[in-house]
Amino acid sequence: MHSHQFAKYTGEDRKVKAANLLMKLETQQQTLLQPSTAQENATLASYRISNIIVRSGHAFAAGDFVKECLTVAAEAVCPTQKRAFSQISLSRNTVTRRVEDMAEDVRGQIAQRAGRFSAFSIACDESTDISDSAQLLVFLRGVNEDFEVCQELAGLETLKGTTRGIDIFKAVEQVMDKNGLKWENLSGITTDGARPWSEQLCAKNIGLKNVMQDVVGIVNNIRSKALSHRQFKAVVDEMDAQYGDVLYHQEVRWLSRGKVLRRFFELREEIRVFQATKENNIQVPSDKHWIADLAFLVDITELLNILNLQLQGRDQIITQLYDHVRAFKQKLQLLSRHLLTGNLAHFPSLREVGLMEEDTPKYCNILSDLVVEFDHRFEDFRGNEAAFELFAQPFAVNVDAVSEELQMELLELQSDSDLRCRFRELSLQDFYKSVPAHRYGKIRKHAQVMFSLFGSTYVCEQAFSLMNLNKSKLRNALSDSHLHDILTLSVSQLEPDIKRLVKTKDRLHVSH
Repeated sequence: MHSHQFAKYTGEDRKVKAANLLMKLETQQQTLLQPSTAQENATLASYRISNIIVRSGHAFAAGDFVKECLTVAAEAVCPTQKRAFSQISLSRNTVTRRVEDMAEDVRGQIAQRAGRFSAFSIACDESTDISDSAQLLVFLRGVNEDFEVCQELAGLETLKGTTRGIDIFKAVEQVMDKNGLKWENLSGITTDGARPWSEQLCAKNIGLKNVMQDVVGIVNNIRSKALSHRQFKAVVDEMDAQYGDVLYHQEVRWLSRGKVLRRFFELREEIRVFQATKENNIQVPSDKHWIADLAFLVDITELLNILNLQLQGRDQIITQLYDHVRAFKQKLQLLSRHLLTGNLAHFPSLREVGLMEEDTPKYCNILSDLVVEFDHRFEDFRGNEAAFELFAQPFAVNVDAVSEELQMELLELQSDSDLRCRFRELSLQDFYKSVPAHRYGKIRKHAQVMFSLFGSTYVCEQAFSLMNLNKSKLRNALSDSHLHDILTLSVSQLEPDIKRLVKTKDRLHVSH
């Protein structure tokens, strides 16, 4: 309709005029977009800071403190940008909404990935939070057709009323439904109903149990009184001891007892001297058998702690965990043989205080009991030994030892020189990814099942530690849904799609 205004322009003049008009239009558009971009950047920063706050274990209200710090920093470093920083909304309510949005986004990503799993397993454990609510954690580990492994928190379910097996089953069922998981693709369930190893060790022998109780009682006696604690540290400094203090015993931690025992053993003389200075203090026993039991307990719990650490790797596959289990059993059997001959090569603490001959049968029996308990606890591992070997050593496993439905494909695989070469050069994951699905479908499916299995519930233990950090005495009113949001973001390997969240907001909330 404005063509008559430009009719006088022809040829090169017309092109120049059109270019000038286009530049003016772009400038106008940029001017209109600038406020929106500033708002988007402020909201983007709000999401990212909220993510840092929650993953650091801080309360939602910490956003106000962060905002104050940002304001001070802007005034000192870039005063001209102070208004831009002031637009970053970090009020308690805003941080809460941001956390809800990001957790929901991550859960959506998990459900999306779960829909592509060809095999998955779950690990679940139950614990009570600070407000006496029974919380069930359910972790998911799944593998798709491309052998991509995903391990994430699938759900946190609060068990109302009873915590029977049927209650836990229904809660797990709800988690599976929410994530669109099919029971037919479930490879395994890992739970933890067993006592810690140090507790199991003491339960078999009343003498060791008394030693553990004595040590914990003395340590807590020293640490629980501020004055006594300061005085003890001064005594240790004067005596030039190896360590400067004793560790406080924490019942909930796996490795706590082993560390407490080791520190107590190294400081036993300093502790004895200090405790003798006051009548009301718990005295350190001087009986030689008690000291030998302490030394034996220190040596064994340290070996158990090493095993616990080996079983805690996040990305380990089931066969690696089984290797640690087999090695530890062999270590126990070696220790038994050594004790019978008086060889203390692997008992450094007991070697230091000396082994009394009459204690040898007792210690050998304890080790035998541990072997029995070990076999019982890991009997599921032993029952799948052939399946593990097929997965980890497909070219070395005896065909007769594997399932009949896999034997024909296995023979083809073992005769494939190209795949044999790849097996030597690639990681297990990359090797199975390279195995042709049309020729070795069953072998690939077996490998997917193996990759999907949990070896322990350590991921649950880690998450419960985070739960106790976040839902503490100062934050005991934290709702179950917000606790779920916090744990989802804290343990996830996935990042929330913050840019998508910003763009899908109906309107951007800018602080004034």
